[in-house]
Amino acid sequence: MSDILLTVHMVVKNEDRFIWYALNSVLPYVDKVIIFDTGSTDKTVEIINSFADERIKFQSIEIKEAKDIGRLRQQQIEETNTPWFWIVDGDEIYHSSLCKEIVNIVRKEGKNLEGIVVGRYDLLGDVYHFQDESVGTYNLFDRQGHFVLRLINKENIAGLHVEGLYPYEGYYDKNGQELINHDKQRFYFAKGRLFHAMYLQRSTHGASLSDTLHRNKWKIELGKRIKDKKLIPEVFYQPHPVLVPDSYGKRSIFYELAANLVTPIKIFKRKLWKFLNI
Repeated sequence: MSDILLTVHMVVKNEDRFIWYALNSVLPYVDKVIIFDTGSTDKTVEIINSFADERIKFQSIEIKEAKDIGRLRQQQIEETNTPWFWIVDGDEIYHSSLCKEIVNIVRKEGKNLEGIVVGRYDLLGDVYHFQDESVGTYNLFDRQGHFVLRLINKENIAGLHVEGLYPYEGYYDKNGQELINHDKQRFYFAKGRLFHAMYLQRSTHGASLSDTLHRNKWKIELGKRIKDKKLIPEVFYQPHPVLVPDSYGKRSIFYELAANLVTPIKIFKRKLWKFLNI
């Protein structure tokens, strides 16, 4: 789809529960996908290799230090020959309507923009529940919520490069100014939200993973239910290879019981923290 002018950047490790869904959700809408795996020990590499698509450029590059993540992201920028690139993590899944919204904006307004910001559903327990918007919010271009800069127009940013250590690396211009501090008028906020599985089990190896660079952030909490099932990415229900785990199962009874116990405590702590910091 050469008229789209989008390249996906993925840096992954031990994401075999969601990598197929993440990749499959955006693949129909892009020209190229650059994927670096940094040393997976689960089925992540096998799943990526199951895609017979010449647009996917895949390399296994084992790393040991947080600074290497930024180096790999910089390498992806240098290997990108489209105006726009799209940062997609191995635990981020997109609805087709959001992908179409992004492609439409890039086509119609892309020349006047530096980037596109996408909202998130931070999933809790399963793909049907998400973290309340008031928890762990970001302040991005004068908006608060679960937002993240996910698409960047490299042609409109002189000296674009990556600085900082994972997981706090960022994209900067030639003057050393981070893009999130640029003029907010140069950025579009997407209306749709991606599904973010950071708080779910992301690898079939589960708790056996001991790598310090692997951000294991399982979270037990009630959260909010996604009331409209049409918002759930269709890719979760599509036929998939046998080696790909089903990721659309509902939360267990144990999870529900534990969540009912800990959620009131977490809410109280957050209110207390907010009161003490007024």
